[in-house]
Amino acid sequence: MIEPLRSLLAAEALEGLTTRPLPELRDLRVQCSTVENDISMARRVAQGRLDIVGHEVRRRSGGDGELESNVLFDLPDVLAEAAAGGAPSGRPINIGDPGEVALKMVERLDVAASPAQLSNVGDLSDENLRELFERIRSFEVELSAVRRQLHERIDAIQSEIGRRYRDGEASIENLLS
Repeated sequence: MIEPLRSLLAAEALEGLTTRPLPELRDLRVQCSTVENDISMARRVAQGRLDIVGHEVRRRSGGDGELESNVLFDLPDVLAEAAAGGAPSGRPINIGDPGEVALKMVERLDVAASPAQLSNVGDLSDENLRELFERIRSFEVELSAVRRQLHERIDAIQSEIGRRYRDGEASIENLLS
């Protein structure tokens, strides 16, 4: 596992949350959010690759009507359908330059399902296509689990920061000074 991610997901990452100084909590929240954004970006790349492979599976089964369709020509429609079908998570999506964690995760995804494999998805045997789909799906499931863990940490940190303001242990005046 990549180091920033490993330390943020470690059991001790949230130890002593109620006694840590407020600036440390804010810094930890920023670290978690930054890594969560990276994981989200890598997950979206994996989902796009799943959409491409899933389209080929449907095409072969006749589920898209035209067996002669080409995934390259259909790609805008495939990705537009996926984007329209996504459920809002309630969390903002920050799109910026990928960070270290995103780059490492996409490297891992490239090993499981390279862009070259995706560009030739129509040439894969049914068995190889299923294996490719499963590798991408497993990776996406792993990223989803990591993302949930990061959300739990962000929520716990935010809850503690909010508690301090609510209970008078921290004040907005101190923040502004």
